[in-house]
Amino acid sequence: MPDGSKTDLLLAKAEPISNGGDPLVDEGKAVDVIYLDFSKAFDTVSHSILLENLAAHGSDSSEQLKEELDALQCHFTWHLGVIGHAGPTHVLQKLAVEIKHTAHQNQAVLLGLQAYLYHLKGQNREALQSLKDAEEHETQDEQQTSTAGSLIIYGNYAWIHYLQGSYEEAQRYLKLIQQLWPPPLDARLIPYIQAQKGWSLLAIRARNGERARECFEVALMLEPENTYFRAGLGMALYFSWSYFWYPDIARKAIIQLERTVLEQPNNYRAKIYLAKLLEHVDIKRSINLIEESAEKSSDPDVLRISAMFWQRRSAERTIKILQRALQQDPGYHLLYQVLAKYYKIQWLNAKEEDKKNILEAAINELKQIVQKHPDLDILFVKLQLAEFYGVRDPAQEEMIYKELQEKRDTLSPKGRQALDLYWGKFFLHKKRSIHEAKVKFMNGYKIPMLTEERKECGWRLIKMARYCSSDDADVIYHFMQETDRHLPAEFAGIGLDGWWEPWAGESRVFFLQS
Repeated sequence: MPDGSKTDLLLAKAEPISNGGDPLVDEGKAVDVIYLDFSKAFDTVSHSILLENLAAHGSDSSEQLKEELDALQCHFTWHLGVIGHAGPTHVLQKLAVEIKHTAHQNQAVLLGLQAYLYHLKGQNREALQSLKDAEEHETQDEQQTSTAGSLIIYGNYAWIHYLQGSYEEAQRYLKLIQQLWPPPLDARLIPYIQAQKGWSLLAIRARNGERARECFEVALMLEPENTYFRAGLGMALYFSWSYFWYPDIARKAIIQLERTVLEQPNNYRAKIYLAKLLEHVDIKRSINLIEESAEKSSDPDVLRISAMFWQRRSAERTIKILQRALQQDPGYHLLYQVLAKYYKIQWLNAKEEDKKNILEAAINELKQIVQKHPDLDILFVKLQLAEFYGVRDPAQEEMIYKELQEKRDTLSPKGRQALDLYWGKFFLHKKRSIHEAKVKFMNGYKIPMLTEERKECGWRLIKMARYCSSDDADVIYHFMQETDRHLPAEFAGIGLDGWWEPWAGESRVFFLQS
């Protein structure tokens, strides 16, 4: 057991939320904070129920209940960055694959995350079922992992009942938590709570990599030899690199993941992430890791990344791996996104006499996917289908963009950037309207999320500036400078010159041609 001073330090680093503090917020780095104030309860339950409960319990007692809930460690208090940044539907579909194929000790916390996401969609019955499933899994875990998992699950129960207006039920779970884990919280639980928070952050999106990294570093301060925590740190570093592309993060990620693949030879997610990091460092080793992972893993996400690696190298391998992945999980929406990109690369690189056949095959298959899976988040498949339609009928392409524009408010920031990018390219190449193309690229660039789509919007604006009048070029450069000046702190150090480094060589040619 650590001494008192070190325990205090760890508790501070573990981001306690009873006082509303979050180191990332204090440093001005977090732009994804969800402020769960009392008024937000009106978004998830009818006014009449809330008013009845307020009359029965009084606003003071409900405010006190809210303060106690805010002090819990659970998915409702971790500011995971879903609202306004990643659509719950997309994350739920991605999470279903994660739960099925993840390491056993992660399943309970991921089911708790699933409950939180269902709640955001207003599906509270499904949310409560996910928590029941989580309870079953956490009883099979090691003692400390199980205890931390129970604390998180009961916290989620309390929050869901509170937001439904069931204050007595919420209070019951709070009392249960206080009985099982009377304050102060056992310091031995801190690393396991932080690790579960880290895994939850990673399950949402790559942008959370740095916050997840902090969680696993805190966990490793108390248990430096825990291979489970080390694997989490390696993956957090990989996710951080995939978002920011900083070379120093890549080097640290390689060191951690090299250790993980030695300690956990069946951890194919660690192996496929290491392969991606080594792609421009040691291509031979990278290929060996990718081939091993594709051959031995049944995880659709591992197979998806393997297929993406082979897209520009071997059409036969790409389609074979994708077919295997779709057999494992035909509902995994990101596989269809890879398939759409595969068709585009095939069409771009085909001989002139073969282009028509590839185009027809692509349109037929992507059209069937869209019709067969209306509930999947497959925006990028629709955009690629639109682009293929535009080869033979530009009006049909624009019609799809207009239909998607009507649903713009339901799209994620990345989705809105992608729509602006594709529509901008349509105006540029099909309508020959530089002004309308510029407006679309500017719209995409204004959305403050670091994505491939935003970068390409910026690159196309710079290319436009090189070929237009000096006055028009000045307008573009001024717009980009002013936009960048107001970006969140996380964009610091990301310059235009470094944008295309990850797409060196043939990958960059793809963007230039598209």
